[in-house]
Amino acid sequence: MNQRLCDQYRIPEGNHRNMRKTSVVVVLTLGTMVAEIVFGLITGSMSLLADGIHMGTHTFALLITLIAYVVAERNAGNQNFAFSSGKVGILGGYTNAIILGITALFMVVEAAERLINPKEISFNQALVIALIGLVVNLFSAFLLSAPHQGQGHEHQGHHHDHNLRAAYLHVITDAMTSVLAIIALLSGKIFSQTWPDAVVAILGALVILKWAYGLLVSSGKLLVDYYPVREDRASIMELASSYDITVQDLHIWKTSENDKAMVLKVRSEKGFDRNSFYNQALAACDCQHLTLEVE
Repeated sequence: MNQRLCDQYRIPEGNHRNMRKTSVVVVLTLGTMVAEIVFGLITGSMSLLADGIHMGTHTFALLITLIAYVVAERNAGNQNFAFSSGKVGILGGYTNAIILGITALFMVVEAAERLINPKEISFNQALVIALIGLVVNLFSAFLLSAPHQGQGHEHQGHHHDHNLRAAYLHVITDAMTSVLAIIALLSGKIFSQTWPDAVVAILGALVILKWAYGLLVSSGKLLVDYYPVREDRASIMELASSYDITVQDLHIWKTSENDKAMVLKVRSEKGFDRNSFYNQALAACDCQHLTLEVE
């Protein structure tokens, strides 16, 4: 594999600062997640447990992103990966989606059991942990909301900033879930009722199920090379028409979350400018790899 193709999958230097920010957020959310799950079990608070597991879904997502970057960086020149190692993170996301979906279903069953057979909740301890979780989420959101690096960098840098934006939205969602848990615990403490805690846990589990289902579908499509080609196909056909050539075969798919590859076979007359068509086809579909066969 030549150096240009190797460098294509390396992380631009300007993006390492954003990766460090994400790493800090992963550590913070992972620690808070463990604390909320442990104290949710100790105190008997289902809403605190749901908040911890919901935070875990986003922690896993951030971890997968970081691992994918590291694997892609270390295997940029590994020819055993046909089109880079970009699907490593996608495979991890698909696996996590299944695990999280099963966990969310377990939470719904457990919360329903708590509604039928209420158990005592240590509201004061649970509230302290929930407040700590909210503070961590707000701090993480502040950390990730700082001006992104790499805005003017190459194509790969742009996608990295997009990932950082997604991480920011994840911690904002976590903060909202923490607020719901605090409201449930406060109302339960004031009115001496445990049902608000279980209801909020069910709502949190449904949010996790929805998120896990979306991740399962989107990652599954990428793993089986499902890609809506209509728009890109129209662009290629229009380009081929301008060159007065015939498209005989066309395949487009995603090799990672952000990168695409294309196999194109065309029939042309003499005088066809292959290099010009090649570059324009790449640009028209925003592809990182093109195999072009000309008859």
